Amino acid sequence: MKEVIDTLNNILKAKDTVIACISGGPDSMCLLSLLEKIKDLNIVLAHVNHKVRKESDDEEKYLKQYASKHDMIFETIAIAEYSKDNFEAEARKKRYAFFNSLYDKYHAKYIITAHHGDDLIETILMRISRGSTLSGYAGIIYEDGKYLRPLLHMTKDEIIEYNKKHNIKYFDDYTNREDIHTRNRYRHKILPLLKKENPKIHEKFFAFSEELNAYNNFINKYIESLNIIKDNYIDIDKFIKADEFIQKRVIELYISRIQRTRQFEVSKKTVQDILRIIKNNKSNIKYFLKDGQVAKKSYHKFIIDNNNYSDEYEEVFSHYFQNDMFKIEEVSDIKTNDNYVARFNSQEITLPLIIRSKRTKDVIEAKNLGHKKVKDIFIDSKIDIDERKLWPIVTDSKGIILWIPGIKKSKFVKDKREKYDIILSSERKSGNE
Repeated sequence: MKEVIDTLNNILKAKDTVIACISGGPDSMCLLSLLEKIKDLNIVLAHVNHKVRKESDDEEKYLKQYASKHDMIFETIAIAEYSKDNFEAEARKKRYAFFNSLYDKYHAKYIITAHHGDDLIETILMRISRGSTLSGYAGIIYEDGKYLRPLLHMTKDEIIEYNKKHNIKYFDDYTNREDIHTRNRYRHKILPLLKKENPKIHEKFFAFSEELNAYNNFINKYIESLNIIKDNYIDIDKFIKADEFIQKRVIELYISRIQRTRQFEVSKKTVQDILRIIKNNKSNIKYFLKDGQVAKKSYHKFIIDNNNYSDEYEEVFSHYFQNDMFKIEEVSDIKTNDNYVARFNSQEITLPLIIRSKRTKDVIEAKNLGHKKVKDIFIDSKIDIDERKLWPIVTDSKGIILWIPGIKKSKFVKDKREKYDIILSSERKSGNE
C-alpha cells in the first residue's frame, strides 16, 4: 500500500478536508487507515446506514465511536425506505446525494471512496453487458472531478491482506455473498475465471479504462470547440450540422454536466430518444425523464430541466417583482426604450399595477398593431411552452394588459418624448437567456 500512501501525500496537503465514504466493510476501513497516515488531514467520516441488516445500527455506532476516538467529524444518514424497482441503483443515488451535500457543507477537496481494482472489472463488464456510452465503458475513474478513488490499483485480496497485517477491524456484510444482486454474480462467477487466466487482470482493466477515458476527454474538448452546448441548453441549429456520432456525444456531454448538480438516470435508449426529439420537425416537444426531469425542444433550443414549473400567480406590484425568470422594478430614470422598459401615465391607467401569469383568453391591444392574442404573441416570439407559464404579464387593476416584458408593449406604454410618471425596468435572469 506504499504506492497509495505516496500518491495521497502528493495529492493532499496539510489541513485539506476530505469526505471519506466509510461503510465499515474491509475496503473502506482499509481506506480510512491509509487516510489517517496523511499528516494533518481533516477527515469527515461519512457513513450511510441502509437499514437492510439488523447489524447496520451496530456498525453505525462503532464508526461513530471510532470517529470520536480518532478526532474525526462523523456524519451519517439512515435510509429507511426504498422503492421496489432497483435497490442497488436507488441506494447508490441516495448515497451520492449525501456525499455531495457533505462536500459542499465542509468545502472539501475530495470525496474519497474505497473502490478497488475488482470493482473496476465488475463495473466495466456489467456496462458492456447492458450497453453504455464511451465514458460509461471506461468504468470507474481514478480521479473524476471531486471524486478520488486511491485504491483503484489494488485488488480485494491485497486489501484483505493489509487489514490482517495491521489488525484492522471491519464488518462483513453477508448480502455481498448473495447472488440476487447483479454485481455479486459477476464477482463470484466471472471474476475468479478472469483472475485464473491472469492474476494481474485488474491492471489490464485499469489500463483499458485509462485509454477510454483519454479518448473520451479528447472528444469532449473537440465538442467544446464547436460551441454547440451553451450555458444550459443545446443550440439546435449548430447541433443539426454535426455528424451523428458527434451529436450523440454532445447529448451525453450535456447530460453529464447536468448530473453534476441534479441526479437522474439516463440510459442509452434515452440518448436515442433525445436525438429523435431534436431532429423532429415539430417546434415544441416534451419528453419526461426519470427523477422529475423533462427534456424539451423549443424552437432552436434543447434543454433538460426540472419539471416543476410554478402554478398560476398574481400579485400587486409594489416597486419590485421577482420570479424564477424575471426581475421587474420601478426606476426613476432609464435611457433605454426597448421592450424591457415600459413608461406609463398614471392618469390613463387604473392603479395599482398587477403582475400575474398568463391566462387562456388573454388579449393585448398592442402598440401600433391593434388587438392580439397573448398566446399568438408567444408563438410568434418562439417562447417555450413552459416558459409561458412563468412569463410575467403586467396589467392595471381593471385587468387591462399593459405590457409583456421583453416582448410586447400595449398602446398605454409611452415613448420617452410623451408624458409619463411611472417607469418599469425588467431584466430576464441569466439562466434563461
